[in-house]
Amino acid sequence: MTYLFKIENGKLVKKLYPVTDSIYSFLKNKLHIQVKSSKVENIKKIYTGLDSTSAERFYFCKLFSIIIIVVFITILFLFIFITTSGSEDILKNGYFIERNQPGGQEKKEKFSISIDNGQQEAELCIPSRKYTDKEFEAKLKEAMDYVKNNYLGENKSPEKVSRSLNLVSYIPDNAIEISWECDANNIVGSDGTLVRNGITEPEEVQITAVFSYYGNEKTMPLSFTVLPADKSEKEMLWDKWNEIFSELSDATASREFLQLPAEVDGRKVSYKVPDDNNIVLILVSGLIIIMLVPVFIDSRINEKIKQREQELRIDYPGFVEKFVLLIGAGLNCKGTWLRMSSEYKRKLQNGGKKRYLYEEMLLTERHLENGMNEAKAYELFGRRTGLLKYMKFSTLLVQNLKKGSADLLKILEYEAVDVLKERRENAKILGEQAGTKLLMPMVIMMAEVFAIIIYAAFQNM
Repeated sequence: MTYLFKIENGKLVKKLYPVTDSIYSFLKNKLHIQVKSSKVENIKKIYTGLDSTSAERFYFCKLFSIIIIVVFITILFLFIFITTSGSEDILKNGYFIERNQPGGQEKKEKFSISIDNGQQEAELCIPSRKYTDKEFEAKLKEAMDYVKNNYLGENKSPEKVSRSLNLVSYIPDNAIEISWECDANNIVGSDGTLVRNGITEPEEVQITAVFSYYGNEKTMPLSFTVLPADKSEKEMLWDKWNEIFSELSDATASREFLQLPAEVDGRKVSYKVPDDNNIVLILVSGLIIIMLVPVFIDSRINEKIKQREQELRIDYPGFVEKFVLLIGAGLNCKGTWLRMSSEYKRKLQNGGKKRYLYEEMLLTERHLENGMNEAKAYELFGRRTGLLKYMKFSTLLVQNLKKGSADLLKILEYEAVDVLKERRENAKILGEQAGTKLLMPMVIMMAEVFAIIIYAAFQNM
């Protein structure tokens, strides 16, 4: 069971394991129920180290834990539904149901109806409350006044109507329905739009508003004058073209080809089918994207190379200082290298981030373990980094191995003194980069401050 706790992260499932383990023991020992061998093998593949018995136990415990959780949630929802059911609130004194106010939607409620010893389930529709006669008269007057005040829409007077009308079909907080009977000449559409193309002079138009409520109807005629459309010469020319086109379309309805107008008011008309450039656009877009893909990839590579070089430069001072410290403690070059690599691996195991420098050191360590010459391994290390300072450092190590230089520690100490200056330069560069990144947020904050000051100044004027 302890091992199962380690491979299962769900806290609730862990807490249920003692219960589910008892269920598993009962099923296994009393009922001799087993899991298919294929499932057991799959569990062993997923969780390396489990034997067949533990895998079977884990499967049953996980299965029954989920079942218990589902059953608990189902019972909880049933309890909430039962306790919050509003059936008792719907019925007042056992026989009365509250209606919705006039204009509201009708209710639909389910009831169990019992008569003598018979019982039947039924869904009842409860209509909304109707207006009384007095309320109907008041609401009808309200609706008529509302229509009179609003039917003109954006038009300023009924003597000069040139914009669409506002033909409402309902009024807020009023259950009376409104329909419209439009003029015989179809100048006013059912939605209030005006058709003024055929009007050359102001024309008197009458429409009728019909107010309906449960069989009661009241009509209200409304008269107004629709002005002819003010059209430019160009618009009139196109209207003339449409008129000629309609005549030719009707005249050639039974022919194979439709004739287009050749002249309008003595002006010659020409036609041209627009070119479909979608295919060209797609091809050009595809070519541009293909051309940009290498650029994008190269930019990403260059960006990562710059990050790598920057990281190697930042890590170099600490690398040299640590190397000098371990050499001074009595370790040789290889021992120092392996010691630093092992410390890095421990950091990785504890959740540390990977660093390019120490990844290169690990690769050098593997070369050494595989029998590569120590000097050759250090030389390759310097080449792979690609930076002059690392090449210089690896050269010092190679010279020490070949010539047995006794001054290695002193040379490395001089190198450590030099890298202190580099560390200060690196810190300066990083500070400048951080300042550059903060520049845009500072500009935005300054703009917000100016906006607040200007707003406050205008408020006080």
